[in-house]
Amino acid sequence: MDEDNKKKRKLNKKKRIAEAWEKLMSSITDDLWIEILLRLPIKPLLRFKSVSKSWFSIISSHRFAKSHLVTNAKDDDEILIVHHDLADSEGDDGSFSLFHVDSTRILKNLKTPYSQGEYPFEPITSELIGSDCGIVCVYVNLYKWRAAKKIFDVYLWNPATKHSMIIPPFIVPDNGWNIGSLGFGFDHIDLDFKVVRVVSSSAEVYSSNRNCWRKIESKLIDYPVSRSFHVFRGFLFALGHNDSMMAFNLNKEVFICGIKLPVISSPDDVSFVHINDFKDTISVTYSLEKEGKIKLWALDDETGVCSGGVEASWTKVLSVDVGFKRVKCAASSPRLQDSSDSDE
Repeated sequence: MDEDNKKKRKLNKKKRIAEAWEKLMSSITDDLWIEILLRLPIKPLLRFKSVSKSWFSIISSHRFAKSHLVTNAKDDDEILIVHHDLADSEGDDGSFSLFHVDSTRILKNLKTPYSQGEYPFEPITSELIGSDCGIVCVYVNLYKWRAAKKIFDVYLWNPATKHSMIIPPFIVPDNGWNIGSLGFGFDHIDLDFKVVRVVSSSAEVYSSNRNCWRKIESKLIDYPVSRSFHVFRGFLFALGHNDSMMAFNLNKEVFICGIKLPVISSPDDVSFVHINDFKDTISVTYSLEKEGKIKLWALDDETGVCSGGVEASWTKVLSVDVGFKRVKCAASSPRLQDSSDSDE
């Protein structure tokens, strides 16, 4: 009898706990659940999609995906994707790692996105096209595979879930072994990951929502100098061959060519030019070999340029003295100058 009473008490206790838990869960509104789910990492979210139809609907919605990207943007900014290039060092294997900036430590060795037996050989020569909103775009050179019907494969890859997919073949023919210039970014308006490719005066764009390429009919008056674009606020930026900058609108899928660059007093002295973002705007960095300096200009108002204007206004914000004498001396450090300082 005592054993039966103990079992009944246990069952009653479990029932009371279950009822209390069910009451608590039912008192939490959908809006509060959304706020809780928005703060979770990607892997638990994928598991929680199977909890209920309601959670599946919430987590799968475009609105939730966009809000999750905004909520977790700060954490993404603190992560670097490190590509170990086999050609640079015998110790590297062509794989990728996640590197946390604050703690200066490798978080995870990710190997490669194409580890599902796609190719009969290894290692594969790969290159990082870009990353945006947690998704990475990588292209793979297939020159070692004689049976391949194309020269390159392009992957979209999620390092958090290790899921990847090969995107369809290009529309614009390959220019020999030259893949052209590639850029990758996220269209926050249509919630769509896109890849743009430029070969000479021809261009095409891939949409993950449509899972296909679309040829851009208007012929370009310029084409990128380098093989990659820089993504910033829904646009891809690259230096053009006509001593100007070009931008690609990821949402409208149009190019803006001929954007004026900063005026340099000694253009023949420039050894390289680089586009990046600086303090929440687009910037251009010049390396002046004879002067031994690196100078950085920031775009005053990118909205005018992004709306189709080419008359850009730039402000010089940094001048870094990297004279050869200072570079060779280990005890010396570069001298940072404000834009108000003289160049001499």
